[in-house]
Amino acid sequence: MSAEFRTIKQLASEERQNKSVSVFGGCWLHYNGPGSSGFGVKRTAMLLPESAMLMVGPMGCSRSGTVVAEKYGFAHRMFYLNLDDRSIALGSYLKKIPEAVQYIKELGQFKAVLICMTCLDALLGTDLAGLGKKISAQVGIPVTTTFMDPIVRDGNYGPMVQVRQAITNCFEAWENVPEGKDAINLLGTFAPLENGSELFALLAGTGIKEIKTVAGCSSFEELQKMGCSRANLIVHPQAAACGADLEKRLGMPYIKLFTSYVPDIIEENYKKLSSFLETQICCRKEKQATEKALSEFARKYRGKRIAVGEAVCGNPFDIALMLLGAEIEVPFVFRDMIHPEDWDLIAALNKVAPELKVYSGVHPSTAACPATLPQADLMLGLDAGYYNQSAVIAAWPFDRTFYGFDGIHALLEIMDSAFLNPKGHREQMQGTYLTV
Repeated sequence: MSAEFRTIKQLASEERQNKSVSVFGGCWLHYNGPGSSGFGVKRTAMLLPESAMLMVGPMGCSRSGTVVAEKYGFAHRMFYLNLDDRSIALGSYLKKIPEAVQYIKELGQFKAVLICMTCLDALLGTDLAGLGKKISAQVGIPVTTTFMDPIVRDGNYGPMVQVRQAITNCFEAWENVPEGKDAINLLGTFAPLENGSELFALLAGTGIKEIKTVAGCSSFEELQKMGCSRANLIVHPQAAACGADLEKRLGMPYIKLFTSYVPDIIEENYKKLSSFLETQICCRKEKQATEKALSEFARKYRGKRIAVGEAVCGNPFDIALMLLGAEIEVPFVFRDMIHPEDWDLIAALNKVAPELKVYSGVHPSTAACPATLPQADLMLGLDAGYYNQSAVIAAWPFDRTFYGFDGIHALLEIMDSAFLNPKGHREQMQGTYLTV
């Protein structure tokens, strides 16, 4: 027995889908892979400043929230309404939620409450959005809502999409906030944009003076005022629904230019952004410097094989395309689901590496036969590193946000540092990710 895989050529021959589909198709018991970082539903929800989170669900579902809360320092903002069999059968817990929100409000520490229910209420068809609006009017505090529903984790509207939208639902179109027209929002990040990012400099000549992120807001009011910005730049597919909703609700235009590490794609994205903002953005100097850095990295590590996992800040197909373009060997890529934005990348990879192997980090055969995976000198992403712990492992810092050519430079530094200062997988996991 060996770990199952598909080739890029096989994937490229399939009909494109407008929804997320499994690489392998069919159904199986999922291996719970090690690819998730600490930014799940709960930690992402905590990006909403001056807010409390109310978890409504069985005790087993809420338990993981206590571990995350303690590790990342927001235990004082987490509250739990635990459900037993009787309250679930009778639906009586629904009457207790307003009381719980009232209790949180009376503490006087929080400006908003985010209610998070589980797949139990998703299956029961609970009108969570309607419930939130009713409670907000009743208690007199902003209430936003989301589901923690792993059953639909891999769908187009999974829990990470929903929690992002729960946060942007708090955006408001305030009157007399003219400075908003000099700002754009960057949606889809877990951290503010890095200081000194090229995006600040490139947009400086377009009239854009500020780039706002959810993680960069220090108050709930500041986050609300993101609804006054000129437009939304969507850098992650999971935030696309937020852009569409804000355009419909607040009239904010948006453009989807997902994070990429391929110089030509980045250049094309800047051209699209230039057209969207009706201005001129020239990134020729940045592209040339990046291509030089890529060439130097490839020369330094000529002959090294770099495998790409899914636990990266970006698309593993995109990163593989960048590495192959620099003539760096990529023995395999991890991808469990093929998403709509993947098909163009698969088509591009099919032209340069049709036999590139694609494995799933959650497929049972991968967990059962890790020794059958191709050998690599560096595993990018801790999920890939789990299956070859003797290789050099490069962990991605999810608490940092890069965009454009800066992202390539950051990735090269991460890989260079991993080669020069190799760490074991266990050391990387304990230092970078949530471990229990």
